[in-house]
Amino acid sequence: MIADDLTGVRVAVWGTGSEGTAFARLLRERGGDPLLVDDRPSGPDVVLPEVRLLRSVDVVVRSPGVCRYRPELIDAARHGVEVTTPMALWLAEMAGRPVLAVTGTKGKSTTATLAAAILRGAGLEVALAGNIGTPVTELTGDAGYDAYVVEVSSYQAADVTVGAAATVLTMLAPDHLDWHGGIEAYYRDKLRLVTTVPDHPVAVPTSSAEAMARTSGLAGRVLYGGGGRVVVAGSRLVLDGEEVADLGRFRAPGAHNATNAAGALTGAVLLAGPVPPPAVAAALDGFDPLPSRSHPLGERGGLVFVDDALASNPSATAATLAAFDGRAVGLIVGGADRGVDLGPLAAAVGQHRGELVVAAVPPAAGRFAEALDAARPGLVTSEVRGIDEAVALLVASVPAGGAVLFSPAAPTPDGEGGYRARAARFAAAAGLARGGPEGVAAHGAS
Repeated sequence: MIADDLTGVRVAVWGTGSEGTAFARLLRERGGDPLLVDDRPSGPDVVLPEVRLLRSVDVVVRSPGVCRYRPELIDAARHGVEVTTPMALWLAEMAGRPVLAVTGTKGKSTTATLAAAILRGAGLEVALAGNIGTPVTELTGDAGYDAYVVEVSSYQAADVTVGAAATVLTMLAPDHLDWHGGIEAYYRDKLRLVTTVPDHPVAVPTSSAEAMARTSGLAGRVLYGGGGRVVVAGSRLVLDGEEVADLGRFRAPGAHNATNAAGALTGAVLLAGPVPPPAVAAALDGFDPLPSRSHPLGERGGLVFVDDALASNPSATAATLAAFDGRAVGLIVGGADRGVDLGPLAAAVGQHRGELVVAAVPPAAGRFAEALDAARPGLVTSEVRGIDEAVALLVASVPAGGAVLFSPAAPTPDGEGGYRARAARFAAAAGLARGGPEGVAAHGAS
């Protein structure tokens, strides 16, 4: 099913954020008359998602933030209503076109941004869209691009029926379990992009045991990172045995970001064929860490402050901490408790070679403190009231030359405004908000 199929049927668009609004506008441009639904109706043309109403339509197009497993949607599906998303419809409409999809638990935005930069360096006109910013429905039809790079979240992938021409899978780890209803449902929804087209090429990182295990039966699998076509060899990025870039010049820290670079190059090659080495080197050299993804804000008092607010699960924070191995680190963790295993982070804390001071913020502060203190003899995780208090504690505790990382390993609690709001509070507490002393303006797309 594509968007044109919806112009003659009864359609409800659930969610009036940027993606839902863009899709409703597209339907109207094509002659449709969608019903707008939202949990918080704003305006006379938007109604609440009542069960009776949803049963009366043919298709519900949900925004990504609307859980696929809401009782109202399950009931509608049982009554013959088709449930889908703008991303699923767009991928179906773009079948056969040069679309590179990027998905995974973490690393999607960095990988997608780098892949687009590499393809542009090879002389292509490239659109970068999806979960990273621009709604894909704004790129429907012949938009004049040679290639499309789209970041796809698990929320967007849950209803996908047609995959992309090529896909890059980044690391896999448990996340968003409350939304998906459990770990198996999360992985099933996340991987629909590749399981729907098992023969299409999919780039898989050797460093992610979960990704390797869950794609072992895919005929189109191509490995990258520690083996395969694109290999990280020390500080070199190697494609088919030939060095194409010096990772020592790449400003995104850590082995996980080197792997993201390898995934980006693999995806670009799978989509467009051989890429000139100068295009790869230029893309890596010109890359600035994206906001809230291991993003250095600046330095004050001999300490580097790093915003990693999007590290919302333990595996992501473990990867960031490993990038600072051997250095003194003050680490801020905590947030909403979704029951995700803290084992990967506890292991990284136990293995960190350098002084480590940890502050945990509520509501999951106690669980973090218990797990991390048990993993590292002598560590006493301080349970603090919030980010301001955490920063003050770490500034007073971490020696000059060290780093203060806001890498929470947990989602933002309800009512705190999302990761951007927490990142802003961290920057302000560090005195490095935009316009502040020694502040560094954010780079790249959010």
